[in-house]
This record gives sequence, C-alpha cells and structure tokens, in this order.
Amino acid sequence: MSPSWIFALLLLLPSLVDAAEPRRKSGEHASLPLNGREVYVRSCAMCHSTGAGGAPRLGSGEDWAERAKKGPAELMVSVLRGKGGMPPKGGNASLTRVEAYLALDYMLNVEK
Repeated sequence: MSPSWIFALLLLLPSLVDAAEPRRKSGEHASLPLNGREVYVRSCAMCHSTGAGGAPRLGSGEDWAERAKKGPAELMVSVLRGKGGMPPKGGNASLTRVEAYLALDYMLNVEK
C-alpha cells in the first residue's frame, strides 16, 4: 500500500466504526463508554499505527518495551496530559478518563 492509501484508510476508519456502532447514536445507549479498540481507531491510530512523531506503534513490543516499564499509572498521566508531540487525550478532549484508560490498555495488550 502506498502512504496515500494508508492515510485515506485512517481517515475513513472512524466512519466505519460509526457505521458498525449504531448504539452510540441512539438515545438510551449514547452514554456507554467506547471500548479500547474504538477509542484507538477514533483518536490514536493516526499516529500510533505509523509511529508518527515518535509515537509507539500498535503491536510493536520494541516500541512499547521501555514505556511499559513505567507502569500504566505513569503512562495514563501521559495520555491525559499529553507528552512530546501528543496532545492531551490524543487531541480528543471529549474522551472520558475511562475511555482514555481503555485505549491505553488496548494498546499495551494488543497481540504483538
């Protein structure tokens, strides 16, 4: 795949998740938190799928090894406050702390 295809795919992923998750749009379930994968796709994949700006790539044990040693609490502080080129909550201010943690947990535990 060429880089332009990857970029186009990343732009479309949130739309695909929205189409697959109609419960997020309906009234009674609208307040359910997103799961870790959903948050990753919507807010994290743009950088963490490619390593843009030094972001650790999803599924790359080498990229995550040193960071994981800090433990989830310290990593969560980075997620909430931002770190380096990453803005707080990956630039998605509407994420709840639970959703941010679920995304972090997903990225740390995805099959490597």
